[in-house]
Amino acid sequence: MPNAFCSGKVRSVGWLAVVGNPFAVLGLLMFDYQSGGHGEMGSFYHSNMIWFLVFAAWGFGTGIGLLRAWRWARISTLIFSGLLAAFGILGVVAFLRMPAGNISGGMALAVRILPTLLFVIPIVIGYRWLVFFSRAEVKAYFGRIRTEAK
Repeated sequence: MPNAFCSGKVRSVGWLAVVGNPFAVLGLLMFDYQSGGHGEMGSFYHSNMIWFLVFAAWGFGTGIGLLRAWRWARISTLIFSGLLAAFGILGVVAFLRMPAGNISGGMALAVRILPTLLFVIPIVIGYRWLVFFSRAEVKAYFGRIRTEAK
């Protein structure tokens, strides 16, 4: 039964990638449209849009690969989850090192801690995917599918 468990989990991550990445692209395009293409934010979106679209395409392709249980999709997920955790850690460190301004007391704690907790979400997701896709059962699942296809 571990293969059925692995299959269900892998497929749920695959569906999350297939459905989530087009929504991320839609959100990105809506923000780009709302920025009007002027000023600092418009310049930021236009300068970085290609990177966001490349990562979304990578995630969408990986999701399809996970649904079809292709071996490269597991490796791609390991790389993506490692990057997700690393950028989350980088975000926490950068945010905590930024100056707080003229805020003190309980408000400073709320302004520092609560937004920092948002950076913990990608760290936790990346770590869980790294652990899950490194398990022997998952490796065997992707290897079994490949040998059965021959």
